[in-house]
Amino acid sequence: MTETCLKRLPVGVPNWGKIRNRNYFFVDKTSLLADLVTDHNYVFISRPRRMGKTLVCSQLSDLFAHGDKNFEGTAIYGNWPERQCYPVINLSFINIQGSDFELALRDALVDAFEIAGFSEVLNIDPDIRFNHFLGRVKSLIKTCEVVFLIDEWDFPLSSRLDDEEAFNSARTTLATFYSWLRTLTNVRFSLITGIMRYRDASLFTGQDVQDISMDPDFANLVGYTQEELVTNYAPYIEAAAQVLNISQDELLLRLKQYYDGFCFDYDAKVNLYCPDSINKFFAPVARKLISGKSKKLPVFDHYWMDSSNATVALRSYLHRKNFTVDEVIKLCRQELTIDQSTITTPTNFNDITDLQVLFQSGFITLKSVTDGSKDFPPSEREYNCGLTNYDVAAKYAAVLASYLSNGVGESGVSVCFYRAQQALLADDIERTCLSINELLCNIRFDVMANAQENFYRTFIALSLRSDLIAVSEEYANNLGRCDLVITTAHCLYVVELKRLYGDSDNKEDKLQLLDRAEQQILDKCYLNNIPAEGRRVISVQIVISDRFRQLTAWRASDQLKGTRQGFIEPVTAEVR
Repeated sequence: MTETCLKRLPVGVPNWGKIRNRNYFFVDKTSLLADLVTDHNYVFISRPRRMGKTLVCSQLSDLFAHGDKNFEGTAIYGNWPERQCYPVINLSFINIQGSDFELALRDALVDAFEIAGFSEVLNIDPDIRFNHFLGRVKSLIKTCEVVFLIDEWDFPLSSRLDDEEAFNSARTTLATFYSWLRTLTNVRFSLITGIMRYRDASLFTGQDVQDISMDPDFANLVGYTQEELVTNYAPYIEAAAQVLNISQDELLLRLKQYYDGFCFDYDAKVNLYCPDSINKFFAPVARKLISGKSKKLPVFDHYWMDSSNATVALRSYLHRKNFTVDEVIKLCRQELTIDQSTITTPTNFNDITDLQVLFQSGFITLKSVTDGSKDFPPSEREYNCGLTNYDVAAKYAAVLASYLSNGVGESGVSVCFYRAQQALLADDIERTCLSINELLCNIRFDVMANAQENFYRTFIALSLRSDLIAVSEEYANNLGRCDLVITTAHCLYVVELKRLYGDSDNKEDKLQLLDRAEQQILDKCYLNNIPAEGRRVISVQIVISDRFRQLTAWRASDQLKGTRQGFIEPVTAEVR
């Protein structure tokens, strides 16, 4: 490998012209574009943010406006089916913001039509009603065919899920716009991208829009397959493995754990990496080898979660709904099943479900078709779902724990999670419990008032689960179910929880519960049926205090360290 093998990576550059002019690296996905524009007229595709939708819009804009002259060396060059050029109307709703959404949209339309060559739009009276404004625009473009490329169509709605009045106001404006768009008879092609599908916005009315979001033929229109990653990023993979002093196989495994897993086809077979995350991971390698100036190492970080604004919709949704404890546990555990209609059917503001928000925004993804529906038509299938990858998991846990707490921000939650995880990795059970208690003491009263043992079990799992720590709840054998099995690189913890009811804070009562939990682990043979694979097997018992609603005592036993135990003083300081 030589330095000339590497190009700079287009981090935060979803613009085709800039990628070509600045000679940035790119993965050629253009082979699908010819079929897209030949077989469809009005197209909708739903994908989470940062997956590459904006780049597809940029490529199509260039192709429709200028032909394939800027695509030499790509799969579409010489295969673009159009023999003429079109005015292209580009709109990105993520950039259309302001307290008066209708006014902001009107201004954005004026800019888009002027850029497309319709300068007469500047002469339209800015004070006329919105539907009259759209009528004037229609008269300006009636003599030619046009192309509409609309990115992030639902952002004005998804960002207002905690404010029904603002949501309805934006929806009314969008309904007017999309009703108008559907009346145009001179649209050569229209691509609309977004996340959620909202009813009563006129976008999904009738059969005009073809939703290809779950179509296997376009499953990898955005995102990278494993083959695309290994083939196109080969020199970057080699360089990063050398810099990190690990094998290429280990590097690929960790990349897969962190950034792979997005799945959008109704067969649940095509898994995809987030392009933005991959480019951000490898960017320091490219800079270092090309310029020699960068001292940064590639880091396995939460790139997608930190840049996608995926938490906006989830946070808004959580704070407008009063979840029961059982619903909270379901959200924490993420053992979810979703059907095809829930994914694809447009919904109203008051009917939005947690599954829709989690799936469409990218927190959970399709893992497999359920056994009972594999032979069903795609429209009738059900899917097993789970958290998409490690990049998603930590941030999801922080958003959810922050929602449950009294004002503890997501950064504060993440700090407590980190402390608990680092303590466990150091085999310090008491410090692990203390860090979890820092969050438990801030959980809202209405949640904790009815919390049973299963809530604490799930909250502990939520706090500890990470790329270095695997957690299973209710691990079963033929004699019973162990509360938690926690696996690290060197240790396997078999954990049993017991609850100290009432107002008791008596140490003798705690010791009795620790004894009962330890005996249960022995009687049910929990230590004997779990593959340890060379790890230390440690029996752990934890007592939960009803009085303080925290973890109050612990014991751990194994052959190396023997038995150790302790009592935990309740935590009262709030975390911010």
